[in-house]
Amino acid sequence: MRRRRGEGGMQRALHRFHRARRASLRAMLAALVALPLLVVSALTGCTAPVSGAGAHFVTPPLVRYSAVLWPVPLQLVGAEPGARLRLTARLVTRHGTWTSAATYTVPPTGTLDLARAKPQFAPFTEPDSAGLFWSLRGPRIPADDAARQWMLDTLHLTLTASDGERVVASRRFELQGLAAAQSVRTLYTRDLRPLIDPRLPHQTHEDVALGTFFSAATLEHPKTPAVLMFDDATPGASAEYAAPLMAQFGASVLRIPVTPASDGIRSTGIISAATVQAVFDWMAQRPDIQRNRVFVYGTGAGEQLAVWAATRFPSRVHGVFVAAGTPALLCLPGTRVPPAFEGSAGLPCLDDARTVVPSTVPPLDGVEGPVVMACGESDTVLPSACDWQRVLAATRLARPGDAVVYAGGAGHAVSVPPGLPIGLPAAGGQPTEKGRIAFWNAVGRALLQADLG
Repeated sequence: MRRRRGEGGMQRALHRFHRARRASLRAMLAALVALPLLVVSALTGCTAPVSGAGAHFVTPPLVRYSAVLWPVPLQLVGAEPGARLRLTARLVTRHGTWTSAATYTVPPTGTLDLARAKPQFAPFTEPDSAGLFWSLRGPRIPADDAARQWMLDTLHLTLTASDGERVVASRRFELQGLAAAQSVRTLYTRDLRPLIDPRLPHQTHEDVALGTFFSAATLEHPKTPAVLMFDDATPGASAEYAAPLMAQFGASVLRIPVTPASDGIRSTGIISAATVQAVFDWMAQRPDIQRNRVFVYGTGAGEQLAVWAATRFPSRVHGVFVAAGTPALLCLPGTRVPPAFEGSAGLPCLDDARTVVPSTVPPLDGVEGPVVMACGESDTVLPSACDWQRVLAATRLARPGDAVVYAGGAGHAVSVPPGLPIGLPAAGGQPTEKGRIAFWNAVGRALLQADLG
């Protein structure tokens, strides 16, 4: 009997936890509608402010810091008015040390509000309470190690304020891996085989891994929206980073890998309409997915496939998220072979991504729900990125939830989640970071609205 009561108590505790998460998501959606910025990390947990006499850093309660971080209130209080302080962020991991620093002048109030104070001698030029986090720079590490470090490990960042050699204040921030508790499974071709053609016999090659499924379902919320993600292997933009964030917004994610060419824009692989249809069928049969709330997502080399899937299967797609790529299909490098096939027939494709050809952009007017697209006006990987997005945006009348982010001064990596010190130059990365915030604010609004609607 004790065992059963214990199990019941655990179920009640889990129920209370997920109910609190649900309430938190509702509060976040209200904040998204009312405010231009989203504090996504204010989901669970808290970071207590340092108390006592003297200068100290203060943050709001109920904020869980992670490497994925929107600007949250951060102040240094009790400092000497007029003092010129050097604020330094230092993060030590088994792969090396990441650092960033900025100089500030303390105002007459003695409170330095990093969301309002203009930095000096810093890698960013405008006030930003998360600037010392996303501007961290350190050693290059392999992609798998980087994804584990920023998304799975618990890191400890020390923020120090110094007046010359004298330390005025110091605080340690715990950055919890956003994907540490994520439920993940591998989807194999054998899982889809009955949906493609049940008459074909079982073959050993059917056991090839096709994709990865990130579940967002909980006891409190057993059915969720879903995202079919055509993966972007660009550092920081891949599913290892983006899928856990979308799961925090309450959406399950099915990732289909896309192997990019050396230019970062083309694909080197082929996907068939039959496979994509089978993927949609697989999601529709799952009891934990809202079949009328399925989005497609693609950035970089994956954008062309996301737009193609949305226009090829409009009745299966509720909304679209794309960034930093082309909406037109691009031929595989050095060939006239397209990345998408209908049966045995290849679809028309372009050789050159630099020249925008409006007639090759499929219209998105058949997509019922929100369309979010983004690009960097200073994208050096695809200089025509924003021209492509403008043509795509013109294919439909704006609807509630639609957002087009033309990030002035931003580079190619506008789809990397905010706060991550990835894909940014040593200095001048703030426009790209702003573009990331705008893009993910819009994606978050759309997913939270679908999750709560």
